[in-house]
Amino acid sequence: MKVTVLSHTPEPERTVAAAARLCYSNTEAWEIMENLTPEKASAFIKKLIDMGHMSPMEHASFTFAIDGVSRSLLSQITRHRIASYSVQSLRYNNPFDKELSSKGADRTLEMETKSYMEGLAFALKNSDITKEVYKSLAAKNNAEGHMPQDIKDLNMSSYMRGIFDGAGTLSENNKFAVAFPKEFDSVLKGAFFEGLQKDGKILIEDDLARKFIKYIYEDMDFANSSYDEEKFLESCLKSPSFAREVTDLMETCVDKKYYATVPESISRDPRTLLTYIKGLDACKKRYIDLIKSGIDQEDARYILPLGTQTKLVMTMNVRSLHNFFNLRCCERAQTEIRNLAYMMLEEVKKIAPSLFETAGAPCEKLGYCPEGKFGCGKYPPLKSN
Repeated sequence: MKVTVLSHTPEPERTVAAAARLCYSNTEAWEIMENLTPEKASAFIKKLIDMGHMSPMEHASFTFAIDGVSRSLLSQITRHRIASYSVQSLRYNNPFDKELSSKGADRTLEMETKSYMEGLAFALKNSDITKEVYKSLAAKNNAEGHMPQDIKDLNMSSYMRGIFDGAGTLSENNKFAVAFPKEFDSVLKGAFFEGLQKDGKILIEDDLARKFIKYIYEDMDFANSSYDEEKFLESCLKSPSFAREVTDLMETCVDKKYYATVPESISRDPRTLLTYIKGLDACKKRYIDLIKSGIDQEDARYILPLGTQTKLVMTMNVRSLHNFFNLRCCERAQTEIRNLAYMMLEEVKKIAPSLFETAGAPCEKLGYCPEGKFGCGKYPPLKSN
């Protein structure tokens, strides 16, 4: 998400103070800006806010460029009616043009899949770990278990992921480590991972183990690449630092590949992120199928999720902004729009600090929560006597 102030009323604080000045004096309208210093304007504005006299605030406005927000946020923000909106249209913008015009991604996925299957087949041939599902998977893909140097167009990280899924095990104790049968020594060294020989196994421990796990998953397509999902999630559980890194990778994947945003609650857990990505992927594939079958974008877009990103230009006057911040800076506001509200508030405070000194969640100014029993608990529901 990115927020930029494109433009605003020149001298917004003096403009508001001047408009208010006319209400309380017999000054001619054309004279209201005379001798109105920044200090006098600031003092006047403080008095207006204390009195609740907000109508003069409507004479100053701010125009924002907002990038990378969801269509879910769009449906919320347009409920603030005293504003003007211009929104990127999915009728004219196809977020997946590259996928429609290029087969490069399909070719890359084919190479990754082939490499993974060869690694998996090699693991099955050289270890006593047997899983029928792995055997049938390797057989279905005609994988013979070749060494890396014998595979054309090898994707090494995918190959090593197949090795890990087929023969690697995670440590059973608190120490983060990955173990392989000793027969895998040369293959691991070929990928620049040299472990310790211990109890007839090759052991990769601590930082090197985390590097190995990151290496095999780093460039993966989480919806379409071949991998053992439960083993991946077990790796996240064993190493919180890897889990943090991989959720960042997954969020980047959502942004770049699916043109979507991730709700904060979903982003905390790789398991829920995987579920989210699979849903996005299904919608994206069906959208592309509809476009390829001749359906207009304006109708195909119906299948895209509310998480799909958009961009907008929005103009609000200062009075409306106070109302917006009052509602959306509250902890009960949905996370994405709350983050947007704080980013907008930070920007306007740089330009007109006096106008927005008290803007934000109402509890901060009141000392109690006007939401009553629905409050977040930060402040008591009723004003203390």
